[in-house]
Amino acid sequence: MQTDASRNGPALIRADDTEDPMRQTPITLPALALAFAVLGSGAAMAADTMIGSLKISHPWAPATPEGAKAAPGYFTITNTGSAPDRLVGGSFADANEVEIVAGSGKATKAIEGGLPINPGETVALSPTGPHLMFTGLIGSLDRGETAQSILRFENAGTGVVEFAIEGAAAKAGRHKH
Repeated sequence: MQTDASRNGPALIRADDTEDPMRQTPITLPALALAFAVLGSGAAMAADTMIGSLKISHPWAPATPEGAKAAPGYFTITNTGSAPDRLVGGSFADANEVEIVAGSGKATKAIEGGLPINPGETVALSPTGPHLMFTGLIGSLDRGETAQSILRFENAGTGVVEFAIEGAAAKAGRHKH
């Protein structure tokens, strides 16, 4: 068996190694671990959704413990159209209210007038940037489940988006917005 040790990282078995047909495809342990984590984790995967010319990608919210009052919602919005739009609100099946906010903890503030999305732009709603805050949670958000939301845009109108519930539940009270 020959290996290519001239590269950084794990040695790969060369494709010309014909001792064993299973060794003809270079697969490393980290690649297998990544594939298992993505495909075999059992977590729900939310599909991309189009609302008008807006593409909503990877909508997700973290799992919450019983008694949590709020949870954030994250996704990316890509404006594939030629006109600007704005995320102005929505609803969430498992919460009383949805706010569009920026910041975290005590520094969290509502984004007045909504979140602009210019033509050709992708806006990330993330833990470190703007995001949705689902307040008045009704029960917990459980890992591997999905939760339905309706997002409302100034020009594109409304559309249903399924949020995947990911990650381990945080300690109660983490999100008190």
